[in-house]
Parts: sequence; C-alpha cells; structure tokens
Amino acid sequence: MTDVQFRKMRFDLDESVPFQWNPANPASGVMANMISFMAVGFERYIVLAVKEALKVMTDAALREEAEVFLAQECQHSAAHRRHVNGLIKQYPALSAVLDTVIKSYEDLYAARPLKFHLAYIASIEATFPALFSFMIQHRDRLYYGDSRVASLFMWHYVEEIEHRSSAEIIFDGVVGDKWYQFRTLRHSMRHVAMLSRKIADGIAEAVPSEDAKVDARSATSAMWRTELMKRLPLLKNRPDAHTPTAFDGIATREVLRLVGGLMVSQLPTHHPGNVAVPEWFHTWMRDFDAGQDMAHYYGVGSTTAQRR
Repeated sequence: MTDVQFRKMRFDLDESVPFQWNPANPASGVMANMISFMAVGFERYIVLAVKEALKVMTDAALREEAEVFLAQECQHSAAHRRHVNGLIKQYPALSAVLDTVIKSYEDLYAARPLKFHLAYIASIEATFPALFSFMIQHRDRLYYGDSRVASLFMWHYVEEIEHRSSAEIIFDGVVGDKWYQFRTLRHSMRHVAMLSRKIADGIAEAVPSEDAKVDARSATSAMWRTELMKRLPLLKNRPDAHTPTAFDGIATREVLRLVGGLMVSQLPTHHPGNVAVPEWFHTWMRDFDAGQDMAHYYGVGSTTAQRR
C-alpha cells in the first residue's frame, strides 16, 4: 500500500476568473479549462466505481488505500466543479458541455461491469505520472497565469502523482488481470478522445473567439498533429503548422520523452509507482506542511511569485 494523505483544500474560484486565465499561453489556458470539464465527470465516475469496489474488499490495507484515494478524488471533482461553475456563469451555454461529460460517464457506468470501470480508471491514472510531471516541470511555460487557477492545477497534479499507484492497487486487488486492462485500453482511450472533441466543440460554440484567444478544437488530438508538423523539418513550413499550441517553446526532446512515457504507461508490465517524481513535487509538499497558502501558491500574484 502507499502513503497517501488527504488535505482539506478550498479555492476561491468563481465568475471573476476569466475564461482565458493564462494569456501568456492561451492554448494551455484553454486546455486546462477542458481538463476541468473532463475532471468533474471522470472523478465522479471514479467515486461511483470505487464505492462499488469497496463493497467487495475484505483486505483492510486495500480498503484504506481505496478510501483515501476516494477522498482525494471527491475533493478534486468538487474543486474543478467550482472552476467550471464560474465559467458557466459567464457563458451559460457551457452548462450543456458539463451535462454532456457527466451523462457520458453515467451512461458508461450503467453499460459496463465493475471490472471495466476499474480497468478504465487504472489505465487513465497510469498516464498521469508522466503527463503531470511534464506539466509541473514546464509549469512556467504552461501554467503561469491567474494564481487561483494555476494553484488549483498544481495541487491537483501533485496529488495525482502522490496517489499514482492507488488505481493500480485497487484494480489488482479486485480484478487482478492486467491483460484484461490492456484489452480494454482501446475502448477507454476512444471514450476519452470522443469526450475531448465534444468538450472542444462545445467550448468553441459557447465562448467567443476574442475571449478564448485560440480555438479549443486545437487542444484535442489535433494538437499532437500540429506539434509534429512544427517539429519536423519537412513539415514545419506548412500553413497549419503555425497554429499556436500549448507546448510551443518546449524542447522537442522533452515532448518526445512525454510521448514515450505515455506509451510505456499502458504496458501490462508497467507500474506507476516506479515513476520518479519531479523535485518540485517535494517543494510543494514541504510548503504545504509549513502552512503556506496553497490556494494562491503558484501563478501571477501568488505567494511564491518572487521565487518561481
């Protein structure tokens, strides 16, 4: 079992937070907003599945792991819901986007057995150590915007890295079939990709382009195509290769390392707990323990703005 801690957090997120909270990197700002919409539905789905799994768990250590994982994910969902609610107050049509995400996960939950849900969660959570370590390491490029939103995401990413083994432990303890998880991978990733497109389409329709600054649809799987064209000598002169992306300014070797980490994360022999954590993860933990204001910890005007 792992040593995961529940931390009571509250972020002052409301309609005063602009949709484009990260003007220095608007593509990343929109991508983060999309993550907030996805997080509300995905983490509600986690709560449903883990609560059902707890009913069949008899091992005390396994139950303890599941309960603290559940507590963290409940709080993540609530925090992102506050962010999303603030955006909906500014752009009421975004409520349909949130409804779409929640309904999609509710329909998925009703249509599949518990073992599928635990496999889906383990597969998605396995990508987070590589993905969120990348986000943290390049936080100044990707997240140095409004401290209310930036601090929300840094906290969320740190805790996802902290409980990086939890979904695997729960899946192994209840299902215990890595090859089943691997076989369901295409269904899980197809569902995530489909929802990402729907969120992007909904945002593009609901939020005026002058407020979003970039087309939300460029932050879906199309982002990787654009990144490829930008970075390959034979393609970088194509007109569509000039579309701004969240990863502009980040070295190609770093992006390739991320892609490799995401691919490796889905191998049946991979264990998320073996992934090394970024040093800033420990910095965040130390400052939390020291009583820092973590709700305004990072970003423009943050409590740590002078020591980025």
